Amino acid sequence: MTAAHMFSHDQVLAMEYAAARAWPATRWVDVAGWQVRLSGGGSRRANSVLPLEHDGTSLAASIAAVEARYRAQRTRSYFQVTSIARPSNLDATLAARGYAYEEPCLLLAKPLAPSAMPDDVEVTTTPTPDWLAVYGSTIDASRRAAVPDVLAVVPAPRAFLLLRRDGVPIATCLAVVSPDGNALVECVATRADLRRSGAGSIVMDALESWSVSQGARIAVLQVVAANTPARALYEGRGYTEAGRYHYRWKDVV
Repeated sequence: MTAAHMFSHDQVLAMEYAAARAWPATRWVDVAGWQVRLSGGGSRRANSVLPLEHDGTSLAASIAAVEARYRAQRTRSYFQVTSIARPSNLDATLAARGYAYEEPCLLLAKPLAPSAMPDDVEVTTTPTPDWLAVYGSTIDASRRAAVPDVLAVVPAPRAFLLLRRDGVPIATCLAVVSPDGNALVECVATRADLRRSGAGSIVMDALESWSVSQGARIAVLQVVAANTPARALYEGRGYTEAGRYHYRWKDVV
């Protein structure tokens, strides 16, 4: 079995829903079986359609209904088109309607096993000012503005992990464990001046250890395909491809 086919369709479907749950929209509605996430801007994931299932009604009508929702909140119409998106001709249909292609990403996963919690990693249920400062220093201003609203609705069990060296905060991540045993890896970040210092591996060790203690069996993350350093970190830890996705967008305002 190849790495890309290590996980079944049902497992990948569960991973995709767990990922959406871990980085939730402040509001979402169902359109023809799709999850239309409406957070008013900022985070792209929290303002895009997750088209994992479709009820079989007119595809054109479904897309038009989505566009009306995004037009009402005065943002672009975005679709997160996964490798298991439904219906199967969605991507081609969006392209034909003038939707631009954007940022291919990978869904990576690996089975978990019990492991020791590393020293010098703080675990909290809410983001501390130091956690926010480190993570916020690695993202752009629009995303930074949207983060507090998203983090406020991240479901439990969750852990904000912060690595310190000599008391100085240097790296973060966020773990969110779903009821079906998927641990989502979010917000992996290291201060720019301390990258390539091994800090990312340490917070990942902590995340995996904590996640197993919460009943997780699989760790799941999403990464931009072109982010070579991040992919090297994850793939070196045994994460393999479970799926892919990219975005399609169109100005509808």
